[in-house]
Amino acid sequence: MYILGVDCGGTSTKAMLTTVQGCVLGRGKGGPANFAVNGVEGVLKSTFEAVDQCLQQGGLDRPALQKQGVFLSLGVSGAGREGEREEIGQALQALGFPQYVVVHDGRIALSGALGGSDGVVVIAGTGSIAYGVYQGRSSRVGGWGFLLGDEGSAFWVALRALQQVMWGYDGRGKQDDVLLEAVFDYFGLAQVEELIPIVYRQPLDRGFIGGFSRNVSLLATQGHRPSLTILEEAGRQLGRLAVAALAELKLLSKPGLVGACGGLFAAGDSVLVPMQDEIHGRAPHQTLILPQFEPAVGAVLLAAEYFGLDLARIRSSFEDSL
Repeated sequence: MYILGVDCGGTSTKAMLTTVQGCVLGRGKGGPANFAVNGVEGVLKSTFEAVDQCLQQGGLDRPALQKQGVFLSLGVSGAGREGEREEIGQALQALGFPQYVVVHDGRIALSGALGGSDGVVVIAGTGSIAYGVYQGRSSRVGGWGFLLGDEGSAFWVALRALQQVMWGYDGRGKQDDVLLEAVFDYFGLAQVEELIPIVYRQPLDRGFIGGFSRNVSLLATQGHRPSLTILEEAGRQLGRLAVAALAELKLLSKPGLVGACGGLFAAGDSVLVPMQDEIHGRAPHQTLILPQFEPAVGAVLLAAEYFGLDLARIRSSFEDSL
């Protein structure tokens, strides 16, 4: 018997094949698999693109895998509603995978970040969301997309920086030449007005725009105060997501861990310190940590928990080998 853990993300899909003892046999990568954007067919296409790479590394193919048995665990971005996850599950069953669990991507990020333990995770990539589990209860905060939410996300950080450029262009503020040069370099512009069709192009490329957050982070490390201010506010916004999830789970007065998962946290203390301060203001015994494992590993740990496998043994194996 095997375990397949799959992290179906909006930008790419990552999969990991292991034995039921936690020995890693293969890893794979596929294309985007956001249910809201790519639908069931897109999710399955990217999933099995990544899975087939795992199988090739493990010396297996799909018929052999199905014959020997596999527990399949998917965390799917954009699949926040039960009906959406059921639709994916029915498609997996039709393809000959009867033992499966499908959750939204926040759930496997939590399992990976905290090593399968209960608690809260805040995910800050292109978007942002907090998700928590405690004694069988769950909480989701945020994740409402770039129009209604995604505070503190990479897209949010990039948008705040671009707004400052436009305010300077209008004369509503002092034009920041350092930030302006960074915008011109990243987006390939010669004039500020050329930014408008990029931002309003349909379909909106949130990943590309959000990628400018890395430049904001770089400027912050170089002492650029406006960039640092944006990142600090992002940290506070992400801390508020965590606090809301902790409050719903009645964990504000309890000791515990909050995982910080996603590309924005590569900015380091510029985001993490104000985030921890925001959390400590309401939940003084909660500690902010970087993830123990990536979400694809979290999907494997979730499978172990869901199907009653030896979670402690599998986690210990990962701690020794990953």
